[in-house]
Formats: sequence, structure tokens, C-alpha cells
Amino acid sequence: MKSATTSQGKRIEISPHLWAKNQEQQALLLRYLALPLTENEQTLWLGVDSLTNISACETFSFLTGKSIEPVLLSTVELKRLLQELSPLSLKVEESPVFYQVENTPSTDSAQHSDEPIIQLLDNIFEQALQKNASDIHIEPQTQHLQVRFRIDGVLQKQAPLSLALTSRIISRLKLLAKLDIAETRLPQDGRFHFKTTFSDILDFRLSTLPTYLGEKVVLRVQQNKPVNFNFAELGMTAEQQQRFQHALKQPQGLILVTGPTGSGKSITLYTALSHLNTPDKHIMTAEDPIEIELNGIIQTQLNLAIGLDFSRLLRTFLRQDPDIIMLGEIRDEESARMALRAAQTGHLVLSTLHTNDAPSAMARLQQLGIQPQEINTALLLIIAQRLVRKRCPVCSDNKCGQKSENICHCHQGYAGRIGIYQFLQPHLNNDHRYETDFASLYQAGLIKVNDGITDLDEIQRVLGSEK
Repeated sequence: MKSATTSQGKRIEISPHLWAKNQEQQALLLRYLALPLTENEQTLWLGVDSLTNISACETFSFLTGKSIEPVLLSTVELKRLLQELSPLSLKVEESPVFYQVENTPSTDSAQHSDEPIIQLLDNIFEQALQKNASDIHIEPQTQHLQVRFRIDGVLQKQAPLSLALTSRIISRLKLLAKLDIAETRLPQDGRFHFKTTFSDILDFRLSTLPTYLGEKVVLRVQQNKPVNFNFAELGMTAEQQQRFQHALKQPQGLILVTGPTGSGKSITLYTALSHLNTPDKHIMTAEDPIEIELNGIIQTQLNLAIGLDFSRLLRTFLRQDPDIIMLGEIRDEESARMALRAAQTGHLVLSTLHTNDAPSAMARLQQLGIQPQEINTALLLIIAQRLVRKRCPVCSDNKCGQKSENICHCHQGYAGRIGIYQFLQPHLNNDHRYETDFASLYQAGLIKVNDGITDLDEIQRVLGSEK
């Protein structure tokens, strides 16, 4: 009987066949680089080579229904034990998530030859889900195929794949998205769904790009499950929440949310729509794409191929007796004029602009041909925003995993993100003057620094140094 030493110095006996009864279980061990060592009715002792291997602990806890006690083993020892318990056809590589598989003989069926690639992509998708990644990048390099996840707005390298797998991986993704697998010279875009082994459904937006090393793929990940929208979780101050909700109570007018791609504008809008969504309100949205489905709201997807753009949808909406309209983005003069017209004729209109701060949105509207007096008669509120990473509550000193009693889920001392906001509204006593609650988003971010929610390095990473 083999034995191992726990992190507390206790020797425990290893049951070699505790979790290697079939090839599926053996593949799971290789994937997570973890080995169940022994168990009782309440606890499973799980061998790992890093106490930050949270994915393994959570997965085995879910599968067994038991609390997990991690046992720290050296990487060499863990791989040796796994190799002894694993079939020869599976090799323990540097990363169990992206383990190399043997090429299937040419005599096998096409379906069977695709099975290793299917399993490989399934592993990548489930890892992205567990790490709460928003994007998956698959990028050809000179020596390997690099995988990166965007987590909390920052790209993080994952284990590389063999370049020999590139064409099969790209082809599989294109088939899922119903794209032309023979076309490698032009960019392509598509969508598909994926159901994980834990019954989570993921929506993917796929974008391919030809490069001189081969095709590059970016997958935008969206979990297709109910979301609880809460103003308090957005990160607004109490006064900002009050101002936002007051603007949402108005029967007509324009509310704009501004910021670059990935700044959280959609979540802010969906939170507002969820708040407004009552049986006595007719709410219609024009989106590109529809990111989250909201029951009780009429949501429409743009289709530029047939001329169904924001302006055309908005003209149709005005004939559909709406109370509230959400326009995904004001992109041009026509959509800007339509939004202002709707806001002036008895509708509450919510939309977005791509500007760096709230005052810049005023200038942007004028660049699109909107006169100042038109803005003055319709504008209720402009919200500029960014997302910053929050300091990890377990290891806020940036020494991840070094606290003795807790295991954290962070990266570089950060876990999760929160919004910082700058509001611009008409002056209380003069509709032709506007005032902001913070001089800049940087100043708004310093409030989060003073409250210990984030730090100055993160504010400067997102916003740059204050001018």
C-alpha cells in the first residue's frame, strides 16, 4: 500500500484504485492533475501539486459531494502516481488540461478521428467556465499554438498546444459555428452553443482572422443562464445609485452610458432594464448582439445583411407603442437623431456611445450633427464607466496562495471586477448647464482605492496616469 504526507505532516495511505476504475475517470485525473488518495464518509483527500489548484478541488467536491482536503505532492511524484494508474494511451504532459493525444489511425471513421479534438476543446471550454473567462484566444506561434483566457479584463496564458493540432481545432470550431472550413484567407464570424458536463450552457461568438502563421481564433464566452442584476453590485456610490434610479423614473428622455468596449456598459443597461421591467411597461431593445435574454422584454437582433440596422429598427419601434426603448449603440447621425426624436416624443431611451468620459459624449453628439438645443431638451443623464479589478480579500498583499488558512481564487492579487463611474446631468436650476459628480473617472477611481477595494496600480492600468 502506497502512502503520502499531508500538508500538516500526517501520513495517509493511498488507495490506488479509488478513482481510476475506467478510462473516463483516468482522463479526468490527467485533466486536473489531481489524484484522490483516500476518503471517508465526509472527506476526500485529494493529491495536488499546488494548493492553488482550485478547479480540481471544486470539481471533485461537486462529483463526490464531500469536502476536499488537499494533499500537497511534488509534481514529479504526482505525475508518477498518475502514470501508474493511467492507461498507456494517455500521457501526462506539462498541463493535464491540454494533454497531447495520439493520432488516430487513418482506418478509423472521421467521427472517431475527431474525438480527441472534441475532448480537447471541451476541456478548454470547461476550464474557461471555471475560471470565469470572458474570451478565449487561440493563436498560432512559430513553435506552438498558444491559448490565452481573458479573466477580469486581463489576458492570461494557458498551456500551449501542438502546432500539429491547429487545422483540426480550427475546423472543429468552424463546423460548430456553421462556417466555411475551406475558407482560410478571409475573416469569418459565427456563433454556437456548448453544454458542459456540469449542465452549464455557454454561448460563443467566434471570430477568425488569417495571419502569416495561420488562422487566429477569438471566442467571446457568454453563460446562457439567469443573471441577478443589482444596482449595489455595479459599484456605484449610494448617491450615484439614487441619481440613476431617479432618471429611470422619468417618463421620457435620453440616458447614455459611455465607455470603450469591455467597460461594462451592457451590464449597466441590463440592470436598468431589469429594474424597469414591470407588467405595465412595454420595453423594446435593438441589440447587436443580444447578450442576455430578459423575460418580458421585446429584444431584437440587428441583421445588417438584410438592412436591419439600428435606425430602421428604431423607426419600427416607434410604431409599436413602446414606453421604453434600449438602443444598443448610437453609431451615426441617423441613429442619433432617431434616439433624440424618440426621447422628445414621450419615450424613455437608453443607449451607449464610445467616448472616454461623460463630457466627451456631449461633444460626440454634436459631431454627429445634433444641435445643443436638441440635446438640452432630451438629455437626462450621461454615465461614463470603466471596470477595475478588485483586490483579493484573501491575499491582498499580492502573495497568492500563501495564506495558511484560506485558498484564494485570484490572479496577481486580484479577484473579480467592479465599476467606477462619472455622472453628468443638467444643472438643477439651469437645463443649459451640465455638471459632473467627479472631475474625472480617475478621481472616481481614487474613492475605490481609499476604500481598499482596488489599488492605484490597477486604476493606472485601466485609465493611465492622471493628467
